[in-house]
Amino acid sequence: MVAKYSHQANSPLISRLGHHKEAAIYSILRLWHSPLSTWITLAAIAIALSLPASLHLFLKNLKSLTDDKREVPTISLFIKQGISEKQARDRAELLRELSEIDKVVVIPKDEALKEFRKITGFAEAIETLDENPLPHVLVITPHLSLLGDPEMDMKKLAHKLKGYPEVDLVQMDIEWVQRLRGILRITERVILIISVLLGMTVLLVIGNTIRLNIENRKEEIEVSKLIGATTAYIRRPFLYTGIWYGLFGGIISLVLVHFALLFLVTPVNELAQLYGSSFSISGLGLKNTFYILLFSSFLGLIGAWLAVGKHLKYE
Repeated sequence: MVAKYSHQANSPLISRLGHHKEAAIYSILRLWHSPLSTWITLAAIAIALSLPASLHLFLKNLKSLTDDKREVPTISLFIKQGISEKQARDRAELLRELSEIDKVVVIPKDEALKEFRKITGFAEAIETLDENPLPHVLVITPHLSLLGDPEMDMKKLAHKLKGYPEVDLVQMDIEWVQRLRGILRITERVILIISVLLGMTVLLVIGNTIRLNIENRKEEIEVSKLIGATTAYIRRPFLYTGIWYGLFGGIISLVLVHFALLFLVTPVNELAQLYGSSFSISGLGLKNTFYILLFSSFLGLIGAWLAVGKHLKYE
């Protein structure tokens, strides 16, 4: 009795799963039988999806430049004119005793002038000056705590150092990172807008393709209704068609993105070597790849659902 009841309870579920399996196989076979139109549609979907994926990958690699904490940023203290080298070195010794500071390097203005002559072509012009216009510089390497925000620690330390009477100007080399992060936040918004617009494009492409499929099979749908086919039964193959369009379009877009990535690896590595950096381009990764395929399949399902729902509504 229990076994009989269990079989009767499970049979509707097994029957429903069988219907979904048949609809999935039937829909993918129909795509296979019309390869030209299928590939055209998939190409349009792949191009629309590859652009936001590429922009996301570009933004991800830019963020890795600012998120790299392997090198501790430094603070440069420009000493006031009139302060002697001995006074600058005395201040450096006092700064080394602070717990927030790991190292202090003194660059006398004479050494700074020599370096300036090597780097620039204004050696003759500098010789005409009565005195060295460059100040003594103290390059400070802070000891950043592992807890908290390193940027906030740098700002507090810079504010403290600016209060010393010998200091004329405080410059943090992390400022360019903060500016870059501000640009990246704007870029994130732009990429989000582009992604939404291109996502709507994918919806329109898939919806229009499904609508054409419905029109081509209009007589078949009418016959199915006459013999008692339910709305869900008629809708199901078209929904799976939309999912296949979205999934395969997402796969092709990932292939395009990775080929573009391989095309850029060599020149980017060469540029990084010129700057003495170990930076290298990173890919999307398994997590982002899964999300892109899931999102593209979901777009296909929604596009198909809207197209089929509109057709059945007016039937």
